[in-house]
Amino acid sequence: MNLRDLLETIAGSAVEDWTILFRPTFRHRIVEIAGAEGSRDRLDSDEHLVAFSYKPDLALSMAYGMVEQGSYVLPDGHPFAQENARTRYLDIFIEGRLSFREIVVSVDRNRCLLPMPRDWNAPVSIPTTQYSLVRLIHALAGPPTDYDAYFEQAGMQRVDASWP
Repeated sequence: MNLRDLLETIAGSAVEDWTILFRPTFRHRIVEIAGAEGSRDRLDSDEHLVAFSYKPDLALSMAYGMVEQGSYVLPDGHPFAQENARTRYLDIFIEGRLSFREIVVSVDRNRCLLPMPRDWNAPVSIPTTQYSLVRLIHALAGPPTDYDAYFEQAGMQRVDASWP
């Protein structure tokens, strides 16, 4: 299976195709916590918020939620630029090996998960497979909001383009 086939399989799946596994996800990393002066205060363990197993093929799994950037700044003039945004990792595994990592943007105080575009200039073009993948994660792990309404409000549009 090549990478595009893997991503199309996952992006084309349905919510009911996945088993949701809450913390602990056993996908940890050690992060450095800085003190007030900027020096290392301590080390801490960080992990994904949730993991998923693909029911039709248990060799495929995902993990979502580990923070990539705690305070992500959207461009001035963007509808969500004034709200707290952060980026999180979506990791995709084959037989437990990390096979792909995507960055997802959590906007509007974690009310919606959006794809990370190559360019934030309007119109923001998002390949259909990337759109579908993040829409799936929003449905599985995101807040109960209307993904398509947020996608449109963010100035994003689906395009037929190869991705990644």
